[in-house]
Amino acid sequence: MIKSIGRHALTAATTITLSGAAVVAPYGPAEASSFSATYTCTVPVLGSRPVTINGRLTASADQATVGRPLRFHLRISRLNLRTPVPIDSWTAVAEIDVNGARTGSFRMTGTGGPVTPREPISGDLFGSWTPRTPGTARFRGANVALTARVARVGQLTAACTPTTPRPVMETVTVLQP
Repeated sequence: MIKSIGRHALTAATTITLSGAAVVAPYGPAEASSFSATYTCTVPVLGSRPVTINGRLTASADQATVGRPLRFHLRISRLNLRTPVPIDSWTAVAEIDVNGARTGSFRMTGTGGPVTPREPISGDLFGSWTPRTPGTARFRGANVALTARVARVGQLTAACTPTTPRPVMETVTVLQP
C-alpha cells in the first residue's frame, strides 16, 4: 500500500511540474502570440525535471499606453507530459519579468478543475501589467509555482525556474498617452 501511494505521489508530482511550467509566458498586444519555453521544475519525490511548454498569450488592448493597465490571458495548449493519475484541481502562480524602458514584473494566476489520467494538462492564467514608461518592453518568463490536489496523496507543489538564457517571449512598444 505504501509503495502504491509513493508511486501515485511520484506521478502526481510529475504532472504538477508540467502544469506549473505551463503557466509562464508573456504577452503580445491585441493578437495572440505563440511561444515555447523550457523550465526546470523541482517536484516532490521526483526531484528536478526538464519541462517544455507551448501556449498563446493575448493582451486586452491593441496598444500599450503609459498608465493604462493591460490584461493578459495565457492559454496553455501543450505540455510535454500527461498526467498518470487523476488530479482533482490545481492552482498556479507565474511571474513574468519585464525589461526594456523600465524593469519590473507582474503575476499571472489560474486555477483548473479535474484532469483525468493520460490526458494533457492545459489551462488558463490571467494577470495585468501597467506600463509606467514609454519605450520598448520585453517579456520573459520567470518562476512558477503550481499546486495540485490529488485524492490519494493530498496537495503537492512544484517550483519551476526558467532555463538560461531566457528567451524574449514578446516585445511591446509602450506609447505616451
